[in-house]
Amino acid sequence: MKQTKSIQPRKQRKSHFKAEYHIRNRKMTALLSHALREKYGIRRLPIHRNDKVTVFKNKSQDAEIKGKVIRVLPQRYAVHIEGHSKEKADGTIVSFPVHPSNVVITSLNLRDKKRRAIIQRRSRKEMTDEELAEDIFDEDEELAEELEDSDMLEDEDFLEEDFEDLDMDELAEGEEETPDTEEDKEESE
Repeated sequence: MKQTKSIQPRKQRKSHFKAEYHIRNRKMTALLSHALREKYGIRRLPIHRNDKVTVFKNKSQDAEIKGKVIRVLPQRYAVHIEGHSKEKADGTIVSFPVHPSNVVITSLNLRDKKRRAIIQRRSRKEMTDEELAEDIFDEDEELAEELEDSDMLEDEDFLEEDFEDLDMDELAEGEEETPDTEEDKEESE
């Protein structure tokens, strides 16, 4: 659907909510923090999963919300952020969406080659592949430090053999339950 140039609100809303995906993705952009603006020479970029963001417009102004992007939903113009959740009446915890215009990107996920190409193309500064690769390595080091600090890692190390044994057990159970040939089907009945 073509974007409208009408001033009528009903037509503007219709074009907004019936927009095609390439137009929706253009609208799913967020501002970069001042440090990232100076570093890359870009003002805004589309939000991707695993970007670190800060919500600067939230209804409860009690605390500043920072976290990693869990999901990006262009169909609903929404971003779900780790740690940005609320408790429902039945006790379940649900993350609730934030519009990308209310978010500032503080750290970029540069694993995608296309995203690095976009940064190089749009940047006012001269960026080389080596500089962007350094950013990726810095990001990997940060992830390693976070994993070391987290309680998810325990002292017990699992060997690959243990995982292979588990897979073989699961396969053996699956073979017993589902017969492969017609003769096996008749025998099981």
